[in-house]
Amino acid sequence: MNPAPLPCLPPGPGSLSGIPNGHTMRPTRLLLALLAVFGTACATTPARDVSASAPQPAAVAQRRAFLWEVTRPDAPDKPLYLTGSVHLGRPGQFVFPPSLEAALERSQALVVELDPDKASPQESQRLVLSLGLLSPPDSLSAHLSPETRALLPEALQRVGLPAAGVERMRPWLLSITLSMLEMQKAGYSEAGGIDRLLLAKARGSKTLVELETLDSQMRMLSGFSDELQDLMLRDQLKNSELTAVSMAQVATAWEGGNPDALAKVLFVNKDDPVYRPFYEALFFKRNQEMADKLAAMLDKPETHFVVVGAGHLVGERGILDLLARKGFQVRQLPREL
Repeated sequence: MNPAPLPCLPPGPGSLSGIPNGHTMRPTRLLLALLAVFGTACATTPARDVSASAPQPAAVAQRRAFLWEVTRPDAPDKPLYLTGSVHLGRPGQFVFPPSLEAALERSQALVVELDPDKASPQESQRLVLSLGLLSPPDSLSAHLSPETRALLPEALQRVGLPAAGVERMRPWLLSITLSMLEMQKAGYSEAGGIDRLLLAKARGSKTLVELETLDSQMRMLSGFSDELQDLMLRDQLKNSELTAVSMAQVATAWEGGNPDALAKVLFVNKDDPVYRPFYEALFFKRNQEMADKLAAMLDKPETHFVVVGAGHLVGERGILDLLARKGFQVRQLPREL
């Protein structure tokens, strides 16, 4: 399922008036595109110089992959492989290193957050209607601060969206919509994303395992308070032109096998009390749930290759940190065999 140019509903009882014709809702990939990469709009901050975090020449010679091997101390020959996904990419942007290709080949199961082709369009639309849209006479404007409302017209005009066409969107859904549009303008699509590339290699030859559901992801986003949703949208409106810049920094960190640089891009606001509920819900709570599931997979006979949003792996309280605290051996692998 490829992402639509604009996440709106197909014509019918739940359609949004004023949206240009020809756009259809593809909410599964819309959510995956930004979850755990930008953390939707709130984690998309002004571009930062992360060169200080880039590997120095000696480290470059090691040529690390964004790939980890996880084992029990008493079973070093029974690994679980773990990589992070950048959910959107330009055509041909991501080339997998030999160590990643070999790890995937040795695995019998591919573990993903969601399998995008498994989602029912009817169920997806039902969730968007119930969790992403407001019921008349309620409207978007009623949930926005004066500052956010003042920023909105220019942003909508820039991407060609009529104001009337978004008045039924909840702020979190509009924030993701605008982020997605900025990425598409910069030439990114989900077809070039790492998880989609891995799914294409694994489908039909490996067992596919999902860690989450579309329902749980959308309920998490829709569960943010009005104040936090307003903040998410306002940050997106202020920094929308830098979205692609931040994505490029994320991709550079992945390609260089540099988890520290990635963490610096994504978690700049994690200690701010205003943003804390956002990070707790979007990253840290889900990280713990996923780490528990991955730990259990090490008891299974199959070898699992896991790909989740790259932001879930890195930093304190990331999945790598949580697995190490559980007593597992966590080792980053080189690019070459």
